[in-house]
Amino acid sequence: MKKMLAFISIISIIGVLASCRKEEATTELKPETCEQMEPCKTALKYATYVERGANDKAYKLENKVDNLASYDSLAEAKDDISSDYKQYQHQKIKDYGALEYKLVSNKKYIYKFKYRDFRTAELKNFTVGVSKKGHKYLTNEYFSGASKHDVTENGEVVSHKRYYSEGLTQQEKTDLTPLPIEK
Repeated sequence: MKKMLAFISIISIIGVLASCRKEEATTELKPETCEQMEPCKTALKYATYVERGANDKAYKLENKVDNLASYDSLAEAKDDISSDYKQYQHQKIKDYGALEYKLVSNKKYIYKFKYRDFRTAELKNFTVGVSKKGHKYLTNEYFSGASKHDVTENGEVVSHKRYYSEGLTQQEKTDLTPLPIEK
């Protein structure tokens, strides 16, 4: 009888350990910042290029496949680089709040960023679409911001996630939280 109880105990312990191992293997860390996700990272890079006035670099990230580029050619984009680009060429958008609207999982997103303008230090909103074409994420700017229609699927507004740059205080998060597109 003791042998049978010992055997059942061992089987139970092995079962518990196996189930713990299984749960651990399926648990994924959720991204906490924009830089941890490729589409958001691409959108932030694009916003930074536009903010610097590096129209040629921004053009290289734009969706020319769907004819959503802001210029007809790279040469035209190079001709329109901001005159004060040299002054801002090494600056990055460090402190930001972002809303992510996932329209088609791993294919199409809209990001709305809020950050301080490099030149005036005023709070600024910037909206960019990101779509996956092949193995790359390509961007397009929403010059007047996205509308409720842009974030609606099947008659419903898509829910959004919020992301912030690391190290922000609660007050900074409040200041840098963009208003939802649907409002």
